[in-house]
Amino acid sequence: MNDVSLNQTSVLEQNFIIARLAGLVVLALSVMALILINANSLLFPGSSVTTYLVVTAIASSLSVCVLPIRSGIQARYVWIVSGLGLLLLIYSKTLEPPMGDSAMLTSLWAQLFFLSRPIALGLAIAACIGYLLHAFGRDARLESHSHLLSLLAGTAFLGGEIAGSYWAFIGWGRSWSWSGHFFFSALTYLLFILVFHLPKAWFANGKALALGKAAVLGFICVLMLGYRLS
Repeated sequence: MNDVSLNQTSVLEQNFIIARLAGLVVLALSVMALILINANSLLFPGSSVTTYLVVTAIASSLSVCVLPIRSGIQARYVWIVSGLGLLLLIYSKTLEPPMGDSAMLTSLWAQLFFLSRPIALGLAIAACIGYLLHAFGRDARLESHSHLLSLLAGTAFLGGEIAGSYWAFIGWGRSWSWSGHFFFSALTYLLFILVFHLPKAWFANGKALALGKAAVLGFICVLMLGYRLS
């Protein structure tokens, strides 16, 4: 019995090490890709789709690399998020690298606005997967981690809204208008808030509540990726 337990512990430790290495490799590849984009573009246009996908991969990889792995479900979590980050990087290689853009995009506030979106998306992807795995594996640490990532994703998105509003004010003389872009941003932020205000009375148990939060975050991810890639 003790030999079996030791073998199981050894296998788990190996899985944890491999999962951690997977996250670190994807993070390293993401940073290298971002450096190459910056070196081959004139103004580092944060508005480019290539940069959007790479920064999303960086944000999702970072969010899982900081999690101390202590269970098998957490190791699977790192593997899944790292795999998605790698897929985003591979897809970004099919796009044309940015070679410069409008002078308006050289503003720090413009870069903060554009980069806040993929940061929020990467965190939302990791939070969505975390809630899904928690729903089926009942891992309290993973639930807490996903809750924090959801909060950080919403904060990053709101910070981008503030930076973008100031950028619009100094560039065009007004900070807000009800265009399609602004309406989409307002809707997305309301969905981020909804994650924290889903009534527990609507759900039969904690598993259903976690699935509800994952569904909202998943819809946000599809919405943000579809809007940006379309």
